[in-house]
Amino acid sequence: MNPNLKDISPNSSRRQILKTALTFVTGLTTTSLLSFLIPKSTKPAKALIPVQKANEFELKGEGIEIKYSVVNGVPQLDYKTEKISHNFSGDQIETSTTDGINDTLLTVIISRPPNLNFVLGSIVRLSLFLPDINLVSTTDELAVQAIAILATQQVEGNLVRGVPVVPTSYKTVVLKGTARYRR
Repeated sequence: MNPNLKDISPNSSRRQILKTALTFVTGLTTTSLLSFLIPKSTKPAKALIPVQKANEFELKGEGIEIKYSVVNGVPQLDYKTEKISHNFSGDQIETSTTDGINDTLLTVIISRPPNLNFVLGSIVRLSLFLPDINLVSTTDELAVQAIAILATQQVEGNLVRGVPVVPTSYKTVVLKGTARYRR
């Protein structure tokens, strides 16, 4: 007697009887019985579609243009308004992720007084919250929104000695643009 169901002709009555008996005894079809008996893989499934994290953002809003990208592992941020243009790279950009959310917070100093021993002027910081974007294809571009906060701190006195400063003022700007992946 042949113990393998697959070796019995598909149209034979013997095969039908064995299938019916297996279903009756186990309560399972032969397909579900076989899938139950075959060991499952413990390896994680591979994604059929490659997903890339966006590494380039072009954003605009309220007279501000920001381009952020990561080139060869080094962050680059270009900040432009009608009056000023600044380029930041590497350690000039403070980068962190928020707890529980994969969004990225970038902070750069847009302007500061040249002499910190005696200061009369302002320090302007830009904080940019970038959404965590996964793209299905390297040619994809996705419309995104981001939040920028400009913090302006008027300074009067000696920063080195810790002289109090005027309270910080904040301006929040909603930026719209695109996110993409570049190699």
